[in-house]
Amino acid sequence: MSKTSQSDSLDFNRIRKARKQKGYTLKQVAELTGYSVGYISQLERNQKQPSLTALRKIAACLECSEVWLIMGEYSEDGSSGHTAADLSSAHDYVMKRENRIPMRIPEIDVDYSIFTPSSLPSGETAQITGLLVHLKPGHWITERMISHANYDESVFLLQGELELHVDTRVYRIRQGDSFYVPQNTLHNYLNLSEEEAVCLVYFSKLIY
Repeated sequence: MSKTSQSDSLDFNRIRKARKQKGYTLKQVAELTGYSVGYISQLERNQKQPSLTALRKIAACLECSEVWLIMGEYSEDGSSGHTAADLSSAHDYVMKRENRIPMRIPEIDVDYSIFTPSSLPSGETAQITGLLVHLKPGHWITERMISHANYDESVFLLQGELELHVDTRVYRIRQGDSFYVPQNTLHNYLNLSEEEAVCLVYFSKLIY
């Protein structure tokens, strides 16, 4: 499977893994999220893809990130949509440009690519996640104001112009500016420019 196919065929097997790690039954997850047992079961077996709202509710219930849920499991044959080179880079000090890990979130037309490893050669787990984000003109980064429960976010604008909303405040962000969003803080941002906006984003924990 090629890198580009990942965005078209997301793997949600991690929902089952996260549920079992929490010790929850399908019924408990259904009750906590408001969805049916059958729907959660279909998601776990990749028979359905969740809406973005459902994905966020399930991630909150299982106390993990939406990104972690959609990344699927790594395998050496690349069956998760990643090549052997991707897998090697995800466990090293260096990640080559061509081995960045593409990511697509349901219902959001934004291109993300992860450029930081998930673990180091020493076996240690990485403590931050870095993403390169390409945002089309006139597009918001997400469909509504959101907050991250367990990590902070730092953004540096490489190209374009943004309108940043943080709680009730609104800021104009120009090329070369940066901003910081603490955990549990509602935020969203819009590409105001007529060109693609490019952002360097860091999360203060590993999210995949």
